[in-house]
Amino acid sequence: MSLSNLNIAVTASRRAAELAHVIRSLGGKPYIAPTTGIKREERTLMGVSNFIEIAKGSRLDFVVFMTGPSVYSLIDLSSELGQKESLINILRNTTLVARSPKTQMSLFKFGLRPILIPNIDYTSAGVLKLFESMEVTAKKIAIIWHGNSSRHLISGLERLRNNIVEVFVYKYSETSDRNETKILESMGFKSFLIDETQITNLVRDINLGNIDAITFTSPPSVSGLFNFAKRHKLWETLQNSLNSITIVVAVGPSTSRELDENGIVVDVVPQVFKMKPMIDALAMYIKNNTVNKKVKRISQGRS
Repeated sequence: MSLSNLNIAVTASRRAAELAHVIRSLGGKPYIAPTTGIKREERTLMGVSNFIEIAKGSRLDFVVFMTGPSVYSLIDLSSELGQKESLINILRNTTLVARSPKTQMSLFKFGLRPILIPNIDYTSAGVLKLFESMEVTAKKIAIIWHGNSSRHLISGLERLRNNIVEVFVYKYSETSDRNETKILESMGFKSFLIDETQITNLVRDINLGNIDAITFTSPPSVSGLFNFAKRHKLWETLQNSLNSITIVVAVGPSTSRELDENGIVVDVVPQVFKMKPMIDALAMYIKNNTVNKKVKRISQGRS
């Protein structure tokens, strides 16, 4: 499989460098233009302090971590509060749930285990299926969110009569927070700050037909781009270009749904919701859909 020198847009920030490497490995040219970042709100520290006090006063049965950065952010915030040791002790005496293997590895780095993890479906829906399969009812479950919450997960757990404690350690933003960028870099990610000029150039190049495919790895990366387009009155032209010119790639169902809600037809979703399978699926799509108008445009040299 090959991407044969095609321009592939990367809207991710946290794992842009990793995704760019995968694209290059198949012969493509990554075009990095992050559309979403993460930052802390003023109330974040107070929320973590309240969570630690709740956990001290009433034993938690499960703590669910949704991302690797949520692990690092929670530990970092507890350190600012002078509560890191207390938090680590709480977590060591609680059954931990990681949404994905990467989240699991982040917990391992702090010596935290045992850890439950969904089978294959590394989404909030997969987390709910895990609890349902274990028939977890009437338990106290804390969820350390990753910028957005999932009402589907919350309502599903509450339907099983569980008591839910929600903790937000950062939020998705259309600007970048340098403090959070430092946390990502401590995890080994080369993170990219959001630059409105880059996003402007991305939209321009999509409309000019200079972008062969665009990848989205989270719902916020979708909303970040389209909120920008709406603010700058570029929405309709961007929507038309994505639906008629550029191959649109989503890493998984939740990202695909966000694109659909913004009126965008998704061309490629991998069977395994990870970055390398996503790029492999893109290459396979181009290979197997030679009569598709978007693919034909690529093969004809963007004529």
